[in-house]
Amino acid sequence: MREKRLCLAGDDSLRMLRFARRSEDLILVPAERGVLRCCDDSVDAQVLARSLPSEIFATSRQQPVCLRFDDDASRSQSAFVHAASGLAHLPDSAYLEVLTAAGDPLVVRGGDVTHVLVEGAGMSLVSAVDVMRGVERRGLLSKEACTIRLLGFAMELVGLYARDPLEPRTGEVAHDLEPIASVRDLEGFLESATRLRGLERARLVASYANDGSNSTMETLWYAAFCLPPRLGGSHLARPLQNVRLDWPEEVVPVVGHGIMRPDFYWPGYETACEHQGGDHADEAALAEDSSRARDYELCHIHYLPLTKKDARREESMRALLAQLFSIIEPYESASFPRKARRILNDPEVRAARRVLIGQLMPPLARTDVS
Repeated sequence: MREKRLCLAGDDSLRMLRFARRSEDLILVPAERGVLRCCDDSVDAQVLARSLPSEIFATSRQQPVCLRFDDDASRSQSAFVHAASGLAHLPDSAYLEVLTAAGDPLVVRGGDVTHVLVEGAGMSLVSAVDVMRGVERRGLLSKEACTIRLLGFAMELVGLYARDPLEPRTGEVAHDLEPIASVRDLEGFLESATRLRGLERARLVASYANDGSNSTMETLWYAAFCLPPRLGGSHLARPLQNVRLDWPEEVVPVVGHGIMRPDFYWPGYETACEHQGGDHADEAALAEDSSRARDYELCHIHYLPLTKKDARREESMRALLAQLFSIIEPYESASFPRKARRILNDPEVRAARRVLIGQLMPPLARTDVS
């Protein structure tokens, strides 16, 4: 049996990662150790065509596939391949293998087996940092805007959603997916990795991330709640995101929902927030919203719904934050009102909040609001 390994890198790896996460026919599993040492130069157009999904790859001399090899001797010389440098001293979790839902390698044909691998969460973030370094160096975005954009990407990696592989900014987002890593996994990889460009920046971004976001709008609100004020956030305690609540026994017979997973829940504040992303104008949706609000009230949980209009402008987001601050103030220290006034009114923080909205507000959601 002849085995080949295609280790995708950079944008091509990310495209395949998103495609695999969104596909019911594919799964992602940790790759074996020393995977790059198994890659050789016997890669041609035919191997690429039968190994990579045609839905997202149209390989040509003008659009070569980016593959990583262990060293110069093993690099492919094919015009259809852009050979990336091998990386020594990578932690075991650097790569994930794309398998069929049955657990088989992606391509098995006769006596040939082709393993297709993608960068794991940590390597994907490091690659994204490298891209954003170029964006910042060319003056296209500020350092703060790049950090916010990278935080949004990290939240996707440890979250429950995946952007469109071909149109990540404007395409349809898939929700309720299995995460490929946790924040702890991400931080563990970045701490154990060495000699990778951009590690310090990646570690900073990972320190801001939170598990469990299920949409780009949830990521925007998390950033507004929890990032430092210099990045447009409110520096609140991190909430649980999409984690199941356990109802008190005394209310189980009367609540309308057996299971509730609020978008955001702060146990210390006894407060939950949910983003109303769908059409909440019809009667059935309004009834559901009312039922959820009553359930939270029965459990003595403050409930604050979030809408698209609340995030469309800095002024509207500021108004929503003021309402949240009024709810959580009794749970905070005596200095909290002063902190809240600064976050709401300081011109530099307000300017940073505008940058945050500009970087994380989904373009489609932006057109939905008047």
